[in-house]
Amino acid sequence: MNTKLVEKNLTKKVSKDFPEISVKNEDWKYVGKNIYTVKDFEVGKPVKIIENKNFNVDTNCFEFLINKEEKNIEITDIEKVKKSIIDESIKRPFDKFSIEQFEKLTGGIQLNIKEDFSDYYSINFQSEDTAVPYLGVNVEKNKSGRLLFNFGELVKGDIFPTIELFLEQNASLEIIINVTSKNEISLINNLYAKLLNDANLSVHMVSTGGLFSRSRLDIDLFGNGSGFEIDGVYFGENNQIHDTRVFVNHLGKSTTSNMITKGVLGDESSSIFTGTIHIAEGAVKTESQQENRNIILTEKASAQSVPNLEILCDDVICGHGSSVGPIDETLYHYVMSRGINKEDAEKLLIKGFFNEVINEDAWDIIHDEVADTLTQKYENILERKSNEG
Repeated sequence: MNTKLVEKNLTKKVSKDFPEISVKNEDWKYVGKNIYTVKDFEVGKPVKIIENKNFNVDTNCFEFLINKEEKNIEITDIEKVKKSIIDESIKRPFDKFSIEQFEKLTGGIQLNIKEDFSDYYSINFQSEDTAVPYLGVNVEKNKSGRLLFNFGELVKGDIFPTIELFLEQNASLEIIINVTSKNEISLINNLYAKLLNDANLSVHMVSTGGLFSRSRLDIDLFGNGSGFEIDGVYFGENNQIHDTRVFVNHLGKSTTSNMITKGVLGDESSSIFTGTIHIAEGAVKTESQQENRNIILTEKASAQSVPNLEILCDDVICGHGSSVGPIDETLYHYVMSRGINKEDAEKLLIKGFFNEVINEDAWDIIHDEVADTLTQKYENILERKSNEG
């Protein structure tokens, strides 16, 4: 592994300097028995890459196979990277697990977006055993691009990606993180981003797969006029856990952020959303909103929603909202008054609930896949409820 890159990111910290990961830690308190996934994990061995030319790149998290070139992107293997994407100015939330991610990297690439492109450049992940890939993305000044990270059926082992994004002045980047693997895996993704003046980052997240799916995003709006937005959907069934943690640091002036995430939980599944907006001293003219909405379909399903505001500056506009509960009975009555039975009414209401997010243009490339998956998961829950009855 590229030791210079690892040393740069760790700033001379090692995993033994940190206490053991435990449900007693605030950052991990809701993950239950899945905590054992991250305690002293060991990586596996690479498998043969299965080529799928629907994607630009296929990777087994050790090596990367480029199926389709994109002349506007420069790709460098992690072993040849001379410096970290993000310098030490970002305030990384280190704990034993995040340190071990860097210590046990299995492979990775750095993408340099040097010219504009509008189609999604896609990376398809594969694994049989535990793997820890690295992805660094640099978007040059005044350039823009779109990336799709796909964690589908070929992810059969636990996977713990580290993603670093650096957006230069007036750069823009749109990414989709698509977690749909039906295998009983744990996926824990740590994403760090630093934005300079007038840069913009958009993140779209799908979490329907895996047994334990967790994404942590730490965003530094370092430059004046920089902006960040995230929207996402998740649907839990059986004993799935979907954990989303978003921390936005407004450091520059006139920065913006907007979060909206929506989830439906059935069977004995659960979700955790933690969103923290931090507005530093001097970060005037900041505008920030966060919203998390959850529908609970069964008695044993649950959702935790923890929005936070840390405001150290006047002259800002901020807000947050969250909800957890079953579908409002008045909505049922409204739909059923049109001659629709309750089961079909519930299905329509859930579809409308998600459509606010997935009907946006940015979702076109995966819209049908996501819509079909959400519908199937709902029908799975209905079938189990019927069998129990």
